[in-house]
Amino acid sequence: MKTVPVQFPSGREVLGSYWGFLEDGGLMLAEPIVPEAVLSLSEGERLQLDVHIRTLKQTFNVVGRTVRRSSDGRRIFIAFAGRQGDAERMLNAAWADTHEVPQRKHLRHAGPGAVEFVVDGVGAAQGEVLDVSPGGLRLRGPARLPVGARVQVHLLDEVVDGKVRWSTGANEMGVEFSRPALGIVQRLINRGDD
Repeated sequence: MKTVPVQFPSGREVLGSYWGFLEDGGLMLAEPIVPEAVLSLSEGERLQLDVHIRTLKQTFNVVGRTVRRSSDGRRIFIAFAGRQGDAERMLNAAWADTHEVPQRKHLRHAGPGAVEFVVDGVGAAQGEVLDVSPGGLRLRGPARLPVGARVQVHLLDEVVDGKVRWSTGANEMGVEFSRPALGIVQRLINRGDD
């Protein structure tokens, strides 16, 4: 398997090159992002991309295979080989760089669905956890919660404390946990694998 160095000036160019309609995503590469020799790779060839984002001073290692070359030979399309942590971290970092916000500290996983939660210690409400990580979750509720509201979410057989960090008009909220919930998230992931 060949190792291919890929240099992006910033996260904006990573997102511009992202090829999201593939099952696991991929990148469209051209000069000067990759050396000219890379553009001659054969379709189906497996490779490791060492993707460096200069503004972040970070490199991400992603395995993929060539799936197509443009008719003019100036672009090559790489499909990621399955779901990979570094590919997701790269995209999260590129998005954060583009929008000038902090990078996520943890990978997100599909949420368990319906949950009960309590806001500021008053009354229970029903909602849906859309995604979850050891650091927090994305919750859709019956109403928009204000930033800073204290939330207790019932996940599996435990209660997790957190604070609303952002909210939208679609009644979605980002909840940051008071303490990382590594054990609960791992149990949710394992439960989804059954």
